[in-house]
Amino acid sequence: MIRSGRKILSALLLAMIVLAALPITAYAASPADVIIGNSYTLESGKTLNDDLFILGGSVNLMGGSSVQGDVFLLGGSLTAGGTITGNITVLGGTLNLESTFVLNGNLTTAGASVNRDPGAQVNGQIRTGENIQYFILPGGFRVPNIRSGFDPIFRVISFFLQLFLWALVAMLVAVFIPAHLTRVSQTALSQPLYSGGLGLLTAIVLPIILVLLLITICLIPVSFIGAFLLLIAWAFGLMALGYEIGQRVGRAFQQVWHPAISAGLGTLILMAGLNGLEAIVPCVGWIPKLVVSVIGLGAVLLTQFGTKTYTPSPSLPPSSTIGTQPG
Repeated sequence: MIRSGRKILSALLLAMIVLAALPITAYAASPADVIIGNSYTLESGKTLNDDLFILGGSVNLMGGSSVQGDVFLLGGSLTAGGTITGNITVLGGTLNLESTFVLNGNLTTAGASVNRDPGAQVNGQIRTGENIQYFILPGGFRVPNIRSGFDPIFRVISFFLQLFLWALVAMLVAVFIPAHLTRVSQTALSQPLYSGGLGLLTAIVLPIILVLLLITICLIPVSFIGAFLLLIAWAFGLMALGYEIGQRVGRAFQQVWHPAISAGLGTLILMAGLNGLEAIVPCVGWIPKLVVSVIGLGAVLLTQFGTKTYTPSPSLPPSSTIGTQPG
């Protein structure tokens, strides 16, 4: 049991480390150009008739180039020497404005390093981290409240990035402990009522217990550990169900896939369906996600993270009639 637990923990920790260290592949998407973790240069005389979204990349807008839209920089660096007709929003990263740069819209920065040549022109308003509004989060963290035309674009990018991360983690877990995923998924499918009931009860009761532990001083670490394990169990249950979906898709195409492929594809399909339904129908779209989540969580608990096969207790035999004699 101890070795199996260490194996599970090692697989999950390795997945987290890889996710933290793995560079995101760069790509471009329409209708807005998106640069993620890569380099991009808009040469002199060229025009980009769209918005530009930069996530951890390096972009150079050479003098004489033109961007007919807004520019959003989240980490990374932007060197601008051309003309931008819209607004620039920078959250973290480095912004270098050259002498030939012209901005017709507003410049909004938060937590960014801005190097501006005296000849750079900004025709709109300049708003920095000191004069923009913030959302105050627990623990004192502040998030800029920035309203721009990039909100829909950012939501779409965030949606697909989350799907990619879910699929990648599921693939990594399936490489090391595919049998554990199988036990959890089989339990969820064979005992949906037991799994769902236990998962729902855990999701309601355990957070209350963790909050009570958080009030004390000496048990605060226990509360954080419990919350972390609950989060891991929830994610593990969803990945197990995604693994089952991937296997069924493979069987439908009469293919025998590697467990990592089944887990990645199935989890991608599952999370795309659940998150997509929640986004399209927010009023009731969360219900399927809740049902699937509590069933998966309960199956994880019943199988002890897939280390044991859950066997329902046999029902008691009917009591025999005492004192009766055959006629």
